[in-house]
Amino acid sequence: MVMTGDSLFVLRERTEGGDKDVAEALPLDDFVRLVNATGPQVVPRVTKNDAAFAKQLVRKT
Repeated sequence: MVMTGDSLFVLRERTEGGDKDVAEALPLDDFVRLVNATGPQVVPRVTKNDAAFAKQLVRKT
């Protein structure tokens, strides 16, 4: 991660040939969204109680 002089953030990958930009310069909020989307995604844990509650929220016709 590199912060530019105008307060933008760049994600870089270090390789043998030098540094390579992975994405363009972004403001902090957009950069955080990019980094969160890049890594492995966490699957939310759903318990039996959560599933039963979600089933009750479905509107019956």
